[in-house]
Amino acid sequence: MGLAIRDIVTESMREELTKQGISIAKNLSDRIANSVLLKDQYGVGEAARDVMDKEKDIEYVFATSANGEIFSHTFNDGHPPDLLRWNPLRVDQLLSVQLLDTEKGLIRDVGVRMFGGMNPELHIGIREERIRLTLNRIRNLIVMLTIVVTMIGSVLSFFLSRLTTKPLKTLVEFTHALSKGEFGKTITIRSRDEVGDLSETFNILSGELKSYQERMEETYRRMLRTEKLTALGRLSAGLAHEIRNPLTSIKVLFQTFKDNPGMTREDISVGLSAAEQMNDLITRFLGFARSDDFHPADVYLNPMLKQILHLTQFQIKNQGIDVSMDSAELPSVKGDGALIRQALLNLVLNAIEAMPSGGRLTISSRVENGKVSIAVGDTGAGIPENVKDKIFDPFFTTKSDGTGLGLSIVYNIARLHNGDIRFENNEGGTTFKLELPVGL
Repeated sequence: MGLAIRDIVTESMREELTKQGISIAKNLSDRIANSVLLKDQYGVGEAARDVMDKEKDIEYVFATSANGEIFSHTFNDGHPPDLLRWNPLRVDQLLSVQLLDTEKGLIRDVGVRMFGGMNPELHIGIREERIRLTLNRIRNLIVMLTIVVTMIGSVLSFFLSRLTTKPLKTLVEFTHALSKGEFGKTITIRSRDEVGDLSETFNILSGELKSYQERMEETYRRMLRTEKLTALGRLSAGLAHEIRNPLTSIKVLFQTFKDNPGMTREDISVGLSAAEQMNDLITRFLGFARSDDFHPADVYLNPMLKQILHLTQFQIKNQGIDVSMDSAELPSVKGDGALIRQALLNLVLNAIEAMPSGGRLTISSRVENGKVSIAVGDTGAGIPENVKDKIFDPFFTTKSDGTGLGLSIVYNIARLHNGDIRFENNEGGTTFKLELPVGL
């Protein structure tokens, strides 16, 4: 806007300056016309100096004679040699305005013919100094206004942005809190625009999510209680089923002893075997159910695996099983050594029982993804597809003489150590992999 105004003012001032120069030139021409005809050089000079004293914008005045030569001028040190070529008038031309670029700046030369059809001319040079000074003032004013407007605009933009972005920032922080599950919180934005409406909507959403979360937690607690009761029922039913068989044998023996007080050595052996079976079952059950007796310490698994192979060497040799062990250098894990030994022993015994007619037992240890991984593989018949989901359930077994607690105990011990147990069938049998973190 300032540049456009400057151009308009410049053009207007130049037009006004040109009109002023033409008016002065015509008036002075009428004033000195007789002096030129009378060749009164003094009179022409006096009139020219009088005009220059009154009009401060005039730089020079000169007039030509009837033969077209310089008759009078106001130059102090003589006129320039090419003066007549600055703004020459044609014979039929009464007025000519020419903008000259001189050492003193831009000068507008206004030339008029004193007499129609005759050579005498009058030229006055009007400086554009006023225009330059005015343009400088306009430029300074534009710069000052630009600075002032920029500062005011910056301050206003800052406060307006604060008024706009602060509520938005509050909304963003609130959405982050909601994404983290911090339901039930509210925000207060005193605004009657869309941001205020959005904050009210978020408050309603936060309350609904909180209510939904409470309902879900209550539902989860109920499901957990139901699951615990169901698990307790299954455990009780399985334990009762397993204890019933040896109890039946003992009951039959005592009934026989009632009718026939004489008890043979074979009868005593059967009773002791049944009692031992119940004791073993209860011991295994307690090992599965007990989780509060936990004593963490640094456990080194490779020596433990060698001890387990030494303990089971009789079964391995008796069943004709080949053993392949591939142990990497392992860090110690934090855990209960007795529980981990029991879990590894159960995995090895499970693999041995899967190969009654011989096979190959493969044990390997690795460090994978910050966890110690122990893999125990066999070349048995594998696990049928229809029972894969039940393999870790308590009292579930595919063996005729099994209790169904071995793999359940392994699963429970792995969970106590924040680890994992999984298996996969391969072409040569089944491989169980126990993963334990280095630190609890």
